[in-house]
Amino acid sequence: MMKVLLLGGSGNLGKHLSLNMSERNIEFCSPTSQQCNLKKLHEIHFRNVDVVIHSAGFVNTTEAEKNPDECITTNVLGTNNVVRMCRKLNKRLVYISSEYVFSGKNSPYTIQSGVDPVNVYGITKACGELLVKTLNNYAIIRAPFIRDVAFNHPKAFSNQYTSRQYVHQITDNILDISLSDDIGIKHVVGKYQSVLDLARETKEDVEGIEVPENLKEVLPLELELL
Repeated sequence: MMKVLLLGGSGNLGKHLSLNMSERNIEFCSPTSQQCNLKKLHEIHFRNVDVVIHSAGFVNTTEAEKNPDECITTNVLGTNNVVRMCRKLNKRLVYISSEYVFSGKNSPYTIQSGVDPVNVYGITKACGELLVKTLNNYAIIRAPFIRDVAFNHPKAFSNQYTSRQYVHQITDNILDISLSDDIGIKHVVGKYQSVLDLARETKEDVEGIEVPENLKEVLPLELELL
């Protein structure tokens, strides 16, 4: 049986991936960020595994605009360290990317679509994708998701359209791809709809609001992934 190294296990996606792997009796290890710092990786965490799932990173889109250097250090330089380790030890790397590698100006997007990010976070994730592509054995997964099993905010954007699912709905597909021999970019998507409609699937009283003008330059409004 294949053994998985999960980076970013303390994040929302990482916690659900860990739960799913436990339920499926998949052998895995998930060191903390202190034990396995992306900036200072050590071979010991990589030696006895077959697949590395890289879900760690700087994920706050608006904060990335305020702190681009930190986002670059984590998402680009950190990912480069993971890529170098996987190349050195000949490990399969599965990189969890983002719908924000796209601008939303040319929707819908397929796995053949060129990336054209408009925000710092998206730029760093696109850079990460390019680094991962230098490996021979890799998968890049764009799986847009809400970071909870139910929407937990009082308001949701009525004019931002995405192919997101809830976090627990994407883990099976991510693990199936991770443990396969498939190489390249994969999209794991749900129904294309407004964030408000998706929110109301789990919380009926969510209030609809529009993306503020000051965020329209950095938040893509139409992100249909096919």
